[in-house]
Amino acid sequence: MWLSFYATVFVTLLFLGVPGYLLGRTLGLPRMTALLAAAPLGMAVICLMGQVLCLAKVPATPAMMVGLPSALLLVAALLRNRFVHASPDGAPAVHPALVALFLVAGVVAGYVFLAGILPSPNAFHQDYDSVHHINSIRAMMDSLSMSPLDGSSYSTESDALVAVQPTGYYPSGWHVLCATVALATNVSVTSTINAVNLALMAVVYPLSMLFLLSTVFPGRTRVVALGAVAALTLTIFPWGICNWGPVYPNIAAFAMLPAICALFMRAFDQDESRRATVDHLVAWFLSTCGAVLLHPNVVFSMAVFLAPWIVARLGSSSLRVRIGSRVSIGPRVLAVAFAVFCVVAWIGATKIPAFAELVSYHWDSFAEGDGALTNVLHLSYMRGMWPAPDAEQLFPAALLLVGGVLLVSRRDTRWVVVPYAITAYMMYVACCSTDDAFRSVLIGYWYSDPYRIGSLATIFSVPLISYGLDAVAEGACRLVRLTPARNWHALPVIAALVVAAAYVPLALFYPGQARNGFSYEKSSPWDTYISYACRAYSHDAPLTYQETDFMESVHRLVGDELVINQPYDGSVLGYGVTGLRCYYRYYSGYGSSSETWQSRVIRQRLYNIANDPQVQEAVESVGAHYVLVMSTDERNNTFVKNTYDATKWNGINYITDDTPGFELVLEENGYKLYRITATE
Repeated sequence: MWLSFYATVFVTLLFLGVPGYLLGRTLGLPRMTALLAAAPLGMAVICLMGQVLCLAKVPATPAMMVGLPSALLLVAALLRNRFVHASPDGAPAVHPALVALFLVAGVVAGYVFLAGILPSPNAFHQDYDSVHHINSIRAMMDSLSMSPLDGSSYSTESDALVAVQPTGYYPSGWHVLCATVALATNVSVTSTINAVNLALMAVVYPLSMLFLLSTVFPGRTRVVALGAVAALTLTIFPWGICNWGPVYPNIAAFAMLPAICALFMRAFDQDESRRATVDHLVAWFLSTCGAVLLHPNVVFSMAVFLAPWIVARLGSSSLRVRIGSRVSIGPRVLAVAFAVFCVVAWIGATKIPAFAELVSYHWDSFAEGDGALTNVLHLSYMRGMWPAPDAEQLFPAALLLVGGVLLVSRRDTRWVVVPYAITAYMMYVACCSTDDAFRSVLIGYWYSDPYRIGSLATIFSVPLISYGLDAVAEGACRLVRLTPARNWHALPVIAALVVAAAYVPLALFYPGQARNGFSYEKSSPWDTYISYACRAYSHDAPLTYQETDFMESVHRLVGDELVINQPYDGSVLGYGVTGLRCYYRYYSGYGSSSETWQSRVIRQRLYNIANDPQVQEAVESVGAHYVLVMSTDERNNTFVKNTYDATKWNGINYITDDTPGFELVLEENGYKLYRITATE
């Protein structure tokens, strides 16, 4: 089981890396750049193929999704290499040793923070968003239709008469990736989800951050190398957010964000080679398109980082724009004008109807002013928001401050502090602001979700912490140079290793204040994280292991027959987890205008099918022949307790062994499957 799990991780990396690398080489990117940008480019290829095959009504098998484009891109890359002279890379190269370092660090951290805490590869986080994720992946696998623009849980032709009508566009690139990998490896949907997430967090994100750090700090090898521990020891991202929501598509987008920013920056570091600049910009555009289909807020996340860089670049340039024969605008005015444009565009975008639901999403504040400020300064962004425990990370916070001060003191690097400063203020607003209108404008593109904002701040804090770590290593070197060992050639490397070795335990195990329930206590970031993560993956409610086993037995018995279910007994997850074609696959929408008439009749009056012709018509029209009734004793202890209304489900809840029109065909541990005989 574990061997197939790790094989699935490897397949995920191949599916992203091979077409992505070949696309990068086809576009003319240098080998190392193509490697480090392979994941977002590969995501673009997979999403494009999914949409093209969907429009052409061609089954989206792994061979078509990955094999075909990889073969075509291989030919294209070879032809370009033969007939088009490669442009030199004007940006500093990334040493292969750094790639190996970040890979090793990522794999170790991935095991410690995720793989090592999973009770089994099939364990999954049973929270609200999991319902959509798991069912949508299964629907894509069953239908072989993998449009990244549609996240419906009812994709097959046999599920045309759904319970709740789809709501329209939903970015589903992550679901497409999971479905493609699951089809190729033949492992469970839940195991695939864990494997894909592990690949994203333990490999894609570290290499993505390496790409960005090498671009931001050219020639500063030690700063970049120390970024490996800086990026992977912050518990909010990439690890903590995996236990929240869960918001897996946003994790994927955030993991690729640094590489996308680096591609854009490197486009303008190509000396005078216009072709190399165009190559990088095309790669950046395609990567952005792929990331947008993971989550649209990646565009605004990218803007927060790149806008300060563009402003700094304009301000330090010699660019002048002439207006008429006498008036010209200098670089500083251009920089200010661009900053104003960004602010106006940001505010204006909140008025676009497509973003209306996104920016208007409400989250309650969870900290007062001083507490919110402490949260930000101590990198305990979520502290006080239950059930999202978060302990202070005091040593990373101190190094962030050191790095920030040193970066501000240098004219060429002070812009690096601005993206973090912006997201830190956004996090402060997420913690304590009660002004919904202001929150919508400032942080609405991330659903005003504090965990997403905290994750973004964490990503942008890595360059500052890396610089702070390098300053400590340099200080140690200066002290040693006062001793007889001052001529030791390996001193810079040894200093970096010692600093990294000391930093990791201090970052993770030095206790800080954390919230436990409704009280605060001293706890290390690691203890706080591990308690939350283990709780997330040890859930067996609302879907228990016994219920899963029963639904698998039902699936073997009924095959692909549609089964009417009561979703709040855990069976809402049944389709995604076991493949059983459950009729109800959502927790919401019942009683709304999006619900079909068949669904309304079935959930309210199914028990009266023997005497009600309309119920018979509804059941026949959806093609259901069975009803699943499982124990609901655990329901009041799950996250669905506030949305369950028993009166809406009388049609299923009232069915017993004596109800006319039903025949008991399977029973285990009090769970029952009935065949509908009234329509036979």
